[in-house]
Amino acid sequence: MRLRAEYRLGPDLRFLSNLEMMRLMERALRRSSLPYALTEGFNPHIKLSLGTVLPVGLWGMREYMDVEMAENIGEEYFKERMNEVLPEGVRINKARIIPEEAPSLMKIINSASYTFVLRSGYDWQEWQERIWQAERLPVKSRGKKKDAEKDLRAGIFKIETSLENELAFLNIWVATGDPVNVRYDELHDLLTITGIAARDIIDVYRSGNYIKEGDFFYTPLEKVI
Repeated sequence: MRLRAEYRLGPDLRFLSNLEMMRLMERALRRSSLPYALTEGFNPHIKLSLGTVLPVGLWGMREYMDVEMAENIGEEYFKERMNEVLPEGVRINKARIIPEEAPSLMKIINSASYTFVLRSGYDWQEWQERIWQAERLPVKSRGKKKDAEKDLRAGIFKIETSLENELAFLNIWVATGDPVNVRYDELHDLLTITGIAARDIIDVYRSGNYIKEGDFFYTPLEKVI
């Protein structure tokens, strides 16, 4: 059976690499006594796969992983056993049994949301209007083609702002593939280019991963096929 789990990786673990995160989950599965499945061959390993890579330096509210079990178990039992052995800062939020034929997380996730925590004092409605009215939003690429100009406009889907305790929470939903792969550090650059002082950006984290279909955003637990 296959299980898909949503987990939170807290701020204290933001500097874990993807490989270190994989090893952390493998150690937790071994300690949990859950009946995880192993690959065949001379060097068997746990049948575990993480979702889209969380960039080093970011923490995540809703990250995802798939794991294959050798025996049938309950979703709540998986969550409870894992949370008993996971280190502080990592928690399974929920889990769901998924069909064996369900596509991998890497194949279905095509959008993400990033939350920037900022000092208030800006006119966020005016800022959003400027973003939506812009025909182009050029920044320097932070990806493979470093310093090449990259237009983020087509890859920004949705923006929401909320205020709390003199802080602003700027939530931006973006593409993680087509039509353009928008990175969080490129969004950071866009903020500074459009008038947000870098010193006013207190924190940034990935608040979600999604399957975007039309105008709707589904989590990988809501839509598995």
